[in-house]
Amino acid sequence: MSLANILLACLGSGSNSSPQAPYLSAQEASQLPLDTFVHRSLECAPSVLEQSRDFVDIFQGHLQRGASSAQVARIVRESLARMGGASASKATVDWACQLLMLASQEKDSGNTESYRPPQVTGGSYAQVAGSDNGGWETPKQQQHKQQQQQSGGDVYIKSFFFPSEDSFSELINFLDSAKTSLDICVFNITDNDLARAIGNAKKRGVNVRIITDDEQLKCQGNDVERLSEQHGIPFKTDNDPQKFMHSKFAVIDRRAVWAGSYNWTVGARRSNNESVIVTNDSRTAQAFSAEFERLWSQF
Repeated sequence: MSLANILLACLGSGSNSSPQAPYLSAQEASQLPLDTFVHRSLECAPSVLEQSRDFVDIFQGHLQRGASSAQVARIVRESLARMGGASASKATVDWACQLLMLASQEKDSGNTESYRPPQVTGGSYAQVAGSDNGGWETPKQQQHKQQQQQSGGDVYIKSFFFPSEDSFSELINFLDSAKTSLDICVFNITDNDLARAIGNAKKRGVNVRIITDDEQLKCQGNDVERLSEQHGIPFKTDNDPQKFMHSKFAVIDRRAVWAGSYNWTVGARRSNNESVIVTNDSRTAQAFSAEFERLWSQF
């Protein structure tokens, strides 16, 4: 069980009603030492989640400077105890889950080979990502690029388009490359070939989770409940008839992301005009992992 799941098991899903939380800006948070940053960010969780990308960057800076997952877990535990434990707000629980997930992810980095797409060709964005020739790259982006290069891995960003069996084969390859975890957040799954690849990942010992739309779950040919029944794959839905769970992305091993307009259906595969990108950029993978954890705890 992950640290985030342990936290949710102990605290539940959090209270939706709580006193007005104080505000914490990213600028102020960036000046705080780790202990104070964790406690203040949990205390001010609603405003932190509104600035989640900046706060994730700040926290990753602490991790890169040597903060361990055990140290983070201790600080989170102490902070939640000071705040009242089981009476913590839902926003506090969500942010605590993200902190623990990111710390655990940093601890495990470098232990798993990630999916690599085909060799990029001329015109691919991967060849110009990070270039400041056009003047658009900020100092923070330059620093992020240098840190990723120093970590020993090549950063790629690759595009795919549908309908295309070649693009579909790359999606299958992406799923087949999962070693430890596969988090899928999609509107619908009705393509039996994709369902087979997901089931095979579970058979390999990969920790698979699925988030999908509640109304689509009822559609003829939907594979999500069958995957749960046959392979024990847990899933969650938004349970809200007034809106859609319309995200379409998957994260493998918390290191690579497949995201775009593509629904996991035969129609999207063979008929629809769809577009997707896949990348192992660490900040992007961590952001999508954090979004999956947020939705998983919310639903």
